Amino acid sequence: MKTIRLLTVDDSKFNRDLVIKTLRHEYPEIEVTEAPNGRRAQQLLKSHSYDLVLCDWEMPEMDGIELLKWVRSEENLKEQPFIMVTSLDKKEHVVTALKAGVNDYIAKPFSTDQLVSKVVKQLLQSKVITTKDLAGMGYKPRISGAGGAELLAGAGSTPEASPKKSKGPNQRALIWSTGDKYPVTLKELTLQEAVVLTKRVEGLPNLGEPVHLGLIGGDEEDPIRVAVKGFVTLLQLGEKKPDAKSQLMRIQLIKQNPETASLFSQLLS
Repeated sequence: MKTIRLLTVDDSKFNRDLVIKTLRHEYPEIEVTEAPNGRRAQQLLKSHSYDLVLCDWEMPEMDGIELLKWVRSEENLKEQPFIMVTSLDKKEHVVTALKAGVNDYIAKPFSTDQLVSKVVKQLLQSKVITTKDLAGMGYKPRISGAGGAELLAGAGSTPEASPKKSKGPNQRALIWSTGDKYPVTLKELTLQEAVVLTKRVEGLPNLGEPVHLGLIGGDEEDPIRVAVKGFVTLLQLGEKKPDAKSQLMRIQLIKQNPETASLFSQLLS
């Protein structure tokens, strides 16, 4: 798989470092270049290609909107994926950015989940990566002696090594993407995938969209709480009628960090 190249543009070094640290921690395959303002970003975009631009709005020399308008005016850059990352989060700001051609919008301060979900969603939508690529991205270390957790943190398993599908924890479960959370009923859960039932409401994740599955299980007095990462591979009506009130969602789980993998393995066992 090719290296994914991102450009983060912000006059605050702290914010640039935060973006770089967050993305590299979650996905080491992502290479991030930084620019302190729109003018420097413009120079970089003229001589280098990037799979995604993450740009602040308020900056000296050339602000984010000016850079975005310039990008959309350039023939070779007009399809450049571009996310605005800014504390200007009022409706009029969002509308202005959309009219200028922004692909997505992240309001500061953002959480790790919000940033990573938006970035991955844009990379999938722009076909920089596929869902198959996503399943192989992330943490690479294996966990010695952790049993099934090795399958989550290391390489993929063979069919013989995969556990049988079983009902998941009877306690609470929910999914979330870009900050929105939805309670779900867990139908099946393995190290590789989960099947959940949820109400049909506006805003639910779409096919291929990255999600987090939050789980609480184990001992009632000392429960295990864990959130595992994955992406949606199947959406199906919960009943065979067009006005069904529920839907089934199948989630392909991807490689987790070692701590999450260990907790998830404990929960399943």
